[in-house]
Amino acid sequence: MLRQSRSDITQLLPNGRLSETIPKAKQFYEDERRLLAYDQVEYFCTSILKDISVLHHQSDVHLLPDVTKEAMAGLIFAASRIGELNELQYIRCMFVERFGLQFDKECVGLRRGNVVGSEIVKILDTKLPQDEITNIVMELSRKHQTNITTSADSVSEDPDAEKMERMKSVVRRMLLQSNLGESPQARDGSFMR
Repeated sequence: MLRQSRSDITQLLPNGRLSETIPKAKQFYEDERRLLAYDQVEYFCTSILKDISVLHHQSDVHLLPDVTKEAMAGLIFAASRIGELNELQYIRCMFVERFGLQFDKECVGLRRGNVVGSEIVKILDTKLPQDEITNIVMELSRKHQTNITTSADSVSEDPDAEKMERMKSVVRRMLLQSNLGESPQARDGSFMR
């Protein structure tokens, strides 16, 4: 999924099709976030399974181990944001039955005192940061240009190093001209006569 989005973007960039690249970059960002969210959900489930016996014996959420409580909070929050995972809705309902609606409301609404981890909140944030999209396009553009440069010219893979070498060359020429006693303006002026 991510590989295909990345490939689509790198095919559009050399052709100057930026208007088509931006939506692809947004999709790439969303897909990346989705996979990160799935990883978090898996982590939360694993954490809860380690302490499943505690869940069977305890009906007060405040008496649960912090790790278990945070994993439950993360799953509840994720269930409220990820509609495509029906299993999360089922798990959320089980938590409400066992521990009550108050804990659920705290997690979903990110109310004061909630124990939802900041990482899952950040991953599932619905705001699409423009700087992230720009970074994706720029990063893939840099990588793509590097590949073009190395395959076509066998020049340095680092475009910054290439710019630095050009700058050094200009500085050397200016120093050489000043040592010879002629300024670039004087030489250009004499050439124009």
